[in-house]
Amino acid sequence: MNFLWNGDEVVIAAFAGTYKVRDLRARPDVAITIGTADGPPQVLMLRGKVTLAEVDGVLPEYATMQRAGLGEEAGDAYVVAIDKPGLRMVRIALRPAWVGVLDFQERFPGLTPEPVLAALGVNQ
Repeated sequence: MNFLWNGDEVVIAAFAGTYKVRDLRARPDVAITIGTADGPPQVLMLRGKVTLAEVDGVLPEYATMQRAGLGEEAGDAYVVAIDKPGLRMVRIALRPAWVGVLDFQERFPGLTPEPVLAALGVNQ
């Protein structure tokens, strides 16, 4: 899922009328996990209550996410293609109330089996 950190909150965009928006309105307390896809894992865990704000047209943060993921030209083309009259998006924002980090780059649990450490290229 695409997200944007603006220095204060994690912003996620959704199209209005989706199950995600309905469910978050009913239960705004969330937990988000962001992890690496390769190597020893590094995981950022965030918890808190989201706020939702419905807007007309493309959410500015969503356009930024698309440009970052697709490149400037393709991102701009995608945004133009979806920005039609009647488009409604929802800005989902989490200002974390709790943050945790699992960092297996710098430290491993003391009981990590040697074969796992060897497979990950870790020398302890």
